Amino acid sequence: MSSDEGKKLRRRDLLQGLAVALFAVAAVGLNIYSHLLLHTDAVYSHFAYVPVVLSCMWWGRKGLLVTVPVIVLILATHLFALGPQSIGGDLVRAALILAVALIVGILKDRLTEAEERLRLSEEKYRLLTEKSPAGILVYRDDHIVFGNSRVGNMLGYRLEELIGQPVWDFGHEDDRARVRDFVRRLEGHGRTDLHYEWRLSRKDGKTIWADVTSSVEDFEGEPAVLVHLYDITDRKEAEAKQRELTELASRQEEQLVHSTRLAEMGEMAAGVAHELNQPLTGIKNFAKNAWFMIAEKAGTIDEVKENLRLISDQVDRASRIINQMRELARRSERQLGPVDINSALRESTEFLMPQFRLSGVTVHLELQEGLPTVAGDRIRLEQVFLNLLSNARQAMEETEERQLWVRTRLDTGNDCPVVVEVQDTGIGFAPQNVEKLFRPFYSTKKGGRGTGLGLSISLSIIREHRGKIDATGVPGKGATFTVRLPAGEPAAHQEGPQDGR
Repeated sequence: MSSDEGKKLRRRDLLQGLAVALFAVAAVGLNIYSHLLLHTDAVYSHFAYVPVVLSCMWWGRKGLLVTVPVIVLILATHLFALGPQSIGGDLVRAALILAVALIVGILKDRLTEAEERLRLSEEKYRLLTEKSPAGILVYRDDHIVFGNSRVGNMLGYRLEELIGQPVWDFGHEDDRARVRDFVRRLEGHGRTDLHYEWRLSRKDGKTIWADVTSSVEDFEGEPAVLVHLYDITDRKEAEAKQRELTELASRQEEQLVHSTRLAEMGEMAAGVAHELNQPLTGIKNFAKNAWFMIAEKAGTIDEVKENLRLISDQVDRASRIINQMRELARRSERQLGPVDINSALRESTEFLMPQFRLSGVTVHLELQEGLPTVAGDRIRLEQVFLNLLSNARQAMEETEERQLWVRTRLDTGNDCPVVVEVQDTGIGFAPQNVEKLFRPFYSTKKGGRGTGLGLSISLSIIREHRGKIDATGVPGKGATFTVRLPAGEPAAHQEGPQDGR
C-alpha cells in the first residue's frame, strides 16, 4: 500500500470516529432531554440506534465498543432518576440496541470477509492473466470481450483498442479466411478444444507467428471462446534458417560428391583410354579390310557386310564405355526408387574392369540371387560401390596377390538385411585406424592420390539410406568393407538395372 493510500485510510477512520462520537453524544443528549424535560418516551429518543448502527456498519463487531457506553448512558437515567420510563422499558430498549448492533456487526464482518475473498480471487485472477507468458483473450460472437496486457503487447495495441474488435481482423490477410474456416469446420464437428498455428498482423504492420490453443468456456455467465497465444516467431525464423542451411548443406554435399566423381574419373582415365583403344583399333582394322575388299574386289559382299557388322559392334562397345563414363560424371538430382543391389554392383564392377585388368586384379563376383530391392538412389549407391572397389584396387598395387571378392547375401532377422562385402588382399590397415578411415581428408594412400573424402562421403550416403558401413583389416593381409542396407520388395532376377536407367 502506498503512503498516499495510507493517509487516505487514516483520514477516513478519523472522520468516521468523529461522526460516531457526535451521533453518540447527540443520542445521549436527546435521551436525557426527553426523559428529564419532556417526561416522555418520544420517538427521537430512539436516535441512539444511529451511532450504534453506523459504528457496526463501518467496523463490524468492533462497533460494539460504541454500543456499550451508549447503553450504559441510557440506563444511567434511572440511576439518577432522570425520567419517568420504567427500568424494564429501558432494559428492553438496551437489549434491542445490543441485538441490532450485534446483527449489523456480524453482517458487516461477513461482508468484509466476502469482499476480501473476492479481492484475493481477483488478485489471483489478475496475477494469472497479467503475468502469464501467453497472450490471453476471450471472444464471443467473433468479437473480443477480454484480453490481457500480453496479447496487447504481442499485437501492438492498447487493451481498450482490442475490446469489441472482430478477432479475425488481427490475422494475417493470407491466413484469415483459411484459419476461420478451419476453426468453424472443427467446431461444427463438435471439437471445442483446438490447437493450431496462425500468422498475426501487428498494428505496425509486422507479422508474427502464434501457437494457438482455444476452448469454449463460460465467461461472465455466457459461453465464449478462451484463447491462449504463444509467440513462436523466433522459433519459426530459426526453423526457416535451419531449412536454408540444410538445403545449402545438401547442395554443397552434391557438389562434393560430384567433385569426388570427377577426381575418380581422373584416376580411371588410363584404364578407360586402354578400354576405348581396343574398339577403336578394331573399327580401324575392320574398316581397312572392308575398303580393301571393295577396292581390290578381293572379297564377297557377305565378307564386306561382316566387316561392317563388326565395326557396328565395336561402335556399340565404345558407346557403352562412354555412356558409363558420362553417367558417372553427370551431377543429377536425387532419384529415389527400388534398386537392385546385384545389378548396381555388376555395373560398377564392369565399369572398373579395365582398371582391374591393367592392375592384374582377379575379380570374384559372388552375388546371391533374389535379394530384396533397396529403396534409395541408384547413382549414389553406385558411387559408394565404385569408391570401395577403387580403394581395393589401389590397396593391392603393392602386393603380389591381387584377389578381389565382391559378395552379396541376405541376413534375415537384421534391420539391414541386404549385405554387400568388398574383400581384397591389399595392404590392409591396423584395427585402431578403423574410425579414422571414415573421417574427412584422412587417407592411407600415397601423397597426391585421392582426396581423402571418398569413405567419408560413402558413410554419409549409406546413412542417408538408413544403412551401416563397417571395415575390418589386418596389416599386410587385406581388408573387408561391409555395407548393410534395409530391404524393400524382393527383386526378380535380371542382369540389367531395375530403376529404368
